[in-house]
Amino acid sequence: MIAGIAVVAVALAVFLGVLIWGLSLKNSHKVFPNVCVSGVNIGGMETEEALEAVESSLAATHATRTLTVQLPDRKLVFDPEMANSPMDTAAMVEAAVAYGKDGGVFRVIGTYLDCKNSAYLLDLEDFLQVDTTYIRELIDKTAQDVEREVVQSEITMDEENEVIRIQLGYTGRSLDADGLYEKVLEAYHSGDLSDITFNYDLTPYDIVDLGAYYNEYCTPAQDAYYDNETKEVVKEVVGYGFDLAAANQQLALAEEGSVIEIPLEVMKPEVTADAYMETYFPDVLASFNSPYPYNPNRTTNLVLACEEIDGTVLQPGEVFSFNGTVGERTAEKGYKEGIIYADGGSSESEVGGGICQVASTIYYCALMADLQIVEREPHMYVVSYVKEGCDATVYWGALDFKFKNDNSTPLMIKAEASDGYVRIQLVGTNEHDYTVQMTSECVSTIPYEEIEILDETKPVGYREQIQQPHTGYVYWSYKNYYDLDGKFIKQEKCDISEYAKYDAKYIVGPEEPEEPEEPEEPELPELPEDPMDDDWLDEDHLDNILNGSLFS
Repeated sequence: MIAGIAVVAVALAVFLGVLIWGLSLKNSHKVFPNVCVSGVNIGGMETEEALEAVESSLAATHATRTLTVQLPDRKLVFDPEMANSPMDTAAMVEAAVAYGKDGGVFRVIGTYLDCKNSAYLLDLEDFLQVDTTYIRELIDKTAQDVEREVVQSEITMDEENEVIRIQLGYTGRSLDADGLYEKVLEAYHSGDLSDITFNYDLTPYDIVDLGAYYNEYCTPAQDAYYDNETKEVVKEVVGYGFDLAAANQQLALAEEGSVIEIPLEVMKPEVTADAYMETYFPDVLASFNSPYPYNPNRTTNLVLACEEIDGTVLQPGEVFSFNGTVGERTAEKGYKEGIIYADGGSSESEVGGGICQVASTIYYCALMADLQIVEREPHMYVVSYVKEGCDATVYWGALDFKFKNDNSTPLMIKAEASDGYVRIQLVGTNEHDYTVQMTSECVSTIPYEEIEILDETKPVGYREQIQQPHTGYVYWSYKNYYDLDGKFIKQEKCDISEYAKYDAKYIVGPEEPEEPEEPEEPELPELPEDPMDDDWLDEDHLDNILNGSLFS
């Protein structure tokens, strides 16, 4: 029992001791340990001593130092006079002395012990008077000054100077004005006026992908060539190239906004369009212009047919087909109605009429170029735009004109219809040491006939011509060979052409009726001078007399 009383007595003594200690702390005029004011540890100091330490610190630091914000490209300086930030040091020290001494005894002891273990920074916000308008305006103005939209890089190809020029872009940037404002106020409130480093918010421009531009701009040189589909000589393409690895290194070291020039290596094609033409089509093998009269529909047809043929290239051994090249003549293709000769010799209107002139003009050139004629038919009648015997007719699905390039080099057909002429040229490499001129000879004629068609409704003697006649002809065409000095070498028969006659036709009325013929008197036999001549009374004469028919 005595032991129990002793324990209680000890506990009571400890309690009373703690209580007395807590009361002494609560009523103490000293600052709790490790309490800091404006960066000065005034723990354990009496009021006067703490006031002197704080004022001394402020006099040496806060009151004389400016607050500097270091931005990436400039400094933002807050002058203490402009920031207007005087501190109420007495109030600050009084608050520091009073810190932790409100509340119960045990709470005071707990706060004291916490301060012993870690520092407590007194919040100076209530004791600091800052000109927030000045601070905000300075920060906002700076934000406007540094604001910049992102600018993307630009890449251009300067073919004249043979460089790829890269104008590097600019990174977009902005200043977080609200964030910086809070950080500046925090510095003033804490009393820590050390320099503040603050970065911009950046929006980078797109990375320049030189690999993509290498693929776009760097192309191998391409020689000129003939395109069979378009019937054109495709022009040469100059090639370009550059050192991609070196260019990427140069780009990596360049500053934004700078200009980089990457020299291009120019690769010249081996064959230009002019050289291609000079190589494969240096000579005019034959040329002929056939005239045509003004007729809008027929002219349209001639132009369309020439456009289809123009630029056609025949390789050695290849055969040109007029129908195969021009195709069917239809209204959908733009062909118009034109006159053709139909079966029987009549003139009719048909879509595509008139284009035989193009075929005839090409035929004439093929003859002069001494090329092999594969298929050709003359017109039904003689035409006026080429020599007799030197024409060719075509009709879709029935008649075609064909010739073969029997040279050892390609040839090109140039065709044009303009200014009243169908103009044809065969160009290639002249392989002949001679020239050819065409002549023709009429070897026979086929006279026309006059055909009358009776119309009983017409009056007697009516006669009207309804068809003009044409004489038919048979012509031989000849190739006349001359050497390069113009001296005649030989003449060869080329082809025979027969042109049909065209009969004259008339509508006639009925003829006048014929008058009836008078009966003829029978002829009497001559009587002999001697009636008794026995020779006269032969057997036939006797029969006639007996039959009574001698005078009937």
